[in-house]
Amino acid sequence: MTHPKPDRSTYVVNRVKTAESDQIDIGWNEGMLSDGRPYRIELWAQDQLTNVTIFLSTEGIETYSNEQFVNLLDRENILSWYPAAWKSAYALPLLDASGNPMWSINIVIGAEAETFAEVGPMLPYNPSEPGDSR
Repeated sequence: MTHPKPDRSTYVVNRVKTAESDQIDIGWNEGMLSDGRPYRIELWAQDQLTNVTIFLSTEGIETYSNEQFVNLLDRENILSWYPAAWKSAYALPLLDASGNPMWSINIVIGAEAETFAEVGPMLPYNPSEPGDSR
């Protein structure tokens, strides 16, 4: 089964905190799960929280629970959780820029001086484009 790659081409990256938006986008990367499902991970911060959002196709996992997503991310080594960390994920369905049904899985990986998990290397956003369409 071929799963669609998440399309974030219409997303406008916010590199500077403003009065209108206190969220700041830090970086992104893409990968492939063991079942061949492409994913995109985005690192961002807001209100003293560091977060990641992982986008992946809903195909075949339409009824996954938040706990199942935590287990999936563990199995696939998307995040490296600290030993005493409370593992939590919050998933919402959405349509990507190409109209494909995707999961948007949000995880808080840090709060102020405390870190719960780490992610692999992140790529900087392309400064010449509003969103990075790679």
